[in-house]
Amino acid sequence: MLFCEDEPTMLGQRAVALLQLLIQNAGQPVSKDALIDAGWGGSAIADNNLTVQIAALRRTLADAANVADWIETLPRRGYRYVGPAVATNVPDASAAVRAGSAPSLPEKPSVAVLPFSNLSGDPQQEYFADGMVDDIITGLA
Repeated sequence: MLFCEDEPTMLGQRAVALLQLLIQNAGQPVSKDALIDAGWGGSAIADNNLTVQIAALRRTLADAANVADWIETLPRRGYRYVGPAVATNVPDASAAVRAGSAPSLPEKPSVAVLPFSNLSGDPQQEYFADGMVDDIITGLA
């Protein structure tokens, strides 16, 4: 949980781990690999997962303190916390992720293909969305 003065703001476990690492290294670049390790415990993830978490942190900080630029993006290097000094009272959140609270990966790689939505508004076109999903699944298999 993040507190701005006495107002609490809920943060997810990964967001807490990322923010904690950024704050511990305030003013210093933190690599994407270090952030992924802190937030996902070494699991193999796409870079966009980190980008989504950082964007959510920026929105949360903007909502809580009316400041959106406390986390800088360093292209091809990582991120850096440039906000004011903060008091932390969080046990090592990345250890909780590594301790098993993060979902484990299956033995084999897997991909989920979610159903497409028919955006045409024509119910007779529903077959097209279903057919696309079937074709993608067949192609991946």
